[in-house]
Amino acid sequence: MKFHFFIISLLSLSLSLTAQNSAENDNTPKEKVQVPEIITKLNVLDQVEVDEYILTFKSVESDGRCPEKVTCVWPGEANVVIEIFDGTETSSETVAIPAMGFQKEIFTTSKHIVYLKNLAPYPITAEDKIKAYELLLKVHPKKL
Repeated sequence: MKFHFFIISLLSLSLSLTAQNSAENDNTPKEKVQVPEIITKLNVLDQVEVDEYILTFKSVESDGRCPEKVTCVWPGEANVVIEIFDGTETSSETVAIPAMGFQKEIFTTSKHIVYLKNLAPYPITAEDKIKAYELLLKVHPKKL
């Protein structure tokens, strides 16, 4: 009988502590959830339409990024050519992308901001001959 009373006491104490912890957790400030970045990948000669604009990844002019398995004095950069059609005229631009990537605003529409993020893949060795490049873009909605 004493054993049953002991078990019931432990269960009661456990439930009491659980309820108390739940009440304490309700009073703690809530952390904001970080929204993940959504990246658009464009292969060479692919295009993406953003509102009334069309962005085309034309080519990689040069890739001078320091390969991962090589020791370099400078991390290097890659030069890519992009073309932007705004509905009436086309403009072509060469953009230098640092080895570590960055976030450069390419253009803005009435609803979105388009950022150039990086070029993939990253070279591993000096002998790498990359044939399938991808341009990484972030299309971010404007805050109204």
